Amino acid sequence: MKRLRSWQVAALAAVAVVSVVFLAWRVLQKPPAEAEPPAPSALVSVAPVSAGPISRTIEAYGVIAGSAAATRTISAPRDVIVQDLLVVPGQSVAAGAPLVVVGDTPASGLAYRQATDALTFAKQDLARVQRLYDQQLAANDQLVAGQKTVADAQAALAAQAAAGGGRARQTIASPIAGVVWQVSTSKGQQLASGAPLLTVVASGGLVAQLGVEPNGAAQLASGQPVRIVSALDPNRAIESRLTMVGQAVDPATHLISATVPADGAGLALGAAVRGEITVETIQALTTPRASVVYDENGSHVFVIRGGKAHQVAVTTGAEQADRIAVSGALNAGDQVAVAGAYQLQDGLAVRIAAK
Repeated sequence: MKRLRSWQVAALAAVAVVSVVFLAWRVLQKPPAEAEPPAPSALVSVAPVSAGPISRTIEAYGVIAGSAAATRTISAPRDVIVQDLLVVPGQSVAAGAPLVVVGDTPASGLAYRQATDALTFAKQDLARVQRLYDQQLAANDQLVAGQKTVADAQAALAAQAAAGGGRARQTIASPIAGVVWQVSTSKGQQLASGAPLLTVVASGGLVAQLGVEPNGAAQLASGQPVRIVSALDPNRAIESRLTMVGQAVDPATHLISATVPADGAGLALGAAVRGEITVETIQALTTPRASVVYDENGSHVFVIRGGKAHQVAVTTGAEQADRIAVSGALNAGDQVAVAGAYQLQDGLAVRIAAK
């Protein structure tokens, strides 16, 4: 066996020492400590609890219509044929503006001619009786009867003339300034005397016709404040007051009607509206409606103190706009969670979103 030289022995010894040192370092080396996970927290927005008046309201829905006092129905003055329609629903008209053109039917034309002929005959007969009376060949009662026949014939002809009889073309004008609400006929249609032609609602005669649930109608009374809001544009609203609350349930809608003046709202006839009827105003603590959390244990809010959420049980009351009355272990000025409230638990750390 060949003997190792001294320098080779030294090299092997050095390698062994380095290996032992490296192994010892690896054994003694501690794994780096794992970073502790951050404490759980939730991002929320907050709002203060406020003290002040809040109104209890009843909501009702309906449409803009004309009041009974402001609505005029224009009817056929006699049996007529509609020759032309000069307006359309929704059109504004002035007093005296032409609405519809009508003419006689064969029957109404005949009735006028008969009335004219009856008057002519009555006058001729009266003249005959008068000559006989002057010659003392007729009695006084015959003369009186002839005079009465003439008077009756004159009245009948005047009635025919007042209804437009004898006119092949008659233009019917609006009796008031307002808006055409309904057109009940069409060109060429033959109508009997008194049949509706169209309806005009006078300017300043708009009302909101609302339907109220029967269980809420008992709390309503004339004079209560009402906010009328357009169903399509919440920014279009007016303040008004109840003028009538019905006492019968509508068989079609199963609601009770309520009437509210709606002039000044700038809403068209037939527009859908919502009515917020104030039945009571109280002093209470209020919070945003979104801050109240409902679960199987009832309702509660989360008050934010010291960067943590504290659950507080509350009883809710009247609602107005986006706020709701609450009672519980709360004080005015307490900050409650709004957005993100449903993800909170009692004692959970919170982060408040920037406004």
